[in-house]
Amino acid sequence: MISKYHLFPCESYRNLDEFYTNSEKYDLFISAYTKEDIVIKTFNKIDANKKIYLIFPEYNIDTNHINDDIFEYNIIDDNIKEAEYINAMCEKYINTENNDKICVDTTGFNKPYLVFLLFWFKENGIENIDLIYTEPQRYLKSDKTKFSDNIIESRNIVSPYESYSSAGENDLFIINVGYDSKLVNKVIHNVTASKIKPLIGFPSLQAIMYQENILNLIKSKTELGIKENDELLYAPANNPFITAHVISEYVKKYISLYKGTVNNIHLAPLATKAQTIGMALFYIFENESYDNKDINLHIHYPFTDSYSASSSEGYFRINKYTIEFDLFDKIQE
Repeated sequence: MISKYHLFPCESYRNLDEFYTNSEKYDLFISAYTKEDIVIKTFNKIDANKKIYLIFPEYNIDTNHINDDIFEYNIIDDNIKEAEYINAMCEKYINTENNDKICVDTTGFNKPYLVFLLFWFKENGIENIDLIYTEPQRYLKSDKTKFSDNIIESRNIVSPYESYSSAGENDLFIINVGYDSKLVNKVIHNVTASKIKPLIGFPSLQAIMYQENILNLIKSKTELGIKENDELLYAPANNPFITAHVISEYVKKYISLYKGTVNNIHLAPLATKAQTIGMALFYIFENESYDNKDINLHIHYPFTDSYSASSSEGYFRINKYTIEFDLFDKIQE
């Protein structure tokens, strides 16, 4: 049986020119500014009526040298900053009645903002969008690459669909493990769950990156409760739809096994942007059905006050993911 998630188009291009040749003109292109070529070259090449750079406060970027349109916003409440920032940006640039063709380059995004942006699109009736994600040749310091610094708190990413209940006897926590072992350790200590299931990006973006990921996984082995014969979950590091499918299938089996004792399914997107999208899509498309079974979904993230604006180099491949938010509804009809 083919998963519904496999119906979403996923295209890969060897370089930016090939992507440009096969792309249409967009009404709005949104990108998160970083100092990396894989972000800047894509922004300059893309064909759109309006292009904007989002300036996330965690990157601590000096914007004086940026000649393109930028969006900055002074966060008032850190407890809801991803919602506050994205709501303000969308209110300024997106008219939901225009049915504009929108493309978002997710490569430079800070993950909580990306997750909430997808929530916003779904909640505000945006029919479909294109997301792109560029894979780097390598991370600058291999398995020691530092993506973030100074963890402030670990909490749920703000969601318009969030429900709460007491902890169940067999609550599940799926952690998409990446390079930042300290993020894994932090998020684990803020969630109550009897079962922790690591999700690893495999195939990885590059062969060496799988080995680097495993080296960081070992650092969190005790916190994750991994034993010698434990099975991990695997999904391609560059494919959000297979990631969502893998999570969906495992959650179904887990709930069937522990029927009546699971109140909460916890998720933590700590690896690639593509897999972050996958976790968000699983949440968006399946939250209601689990809520009807009195099982609540939550996406957790360890928020930091700074994030690296330059952690990779090289331009390996660019991927395009087309999200049709009412696709599942059309299938049911």
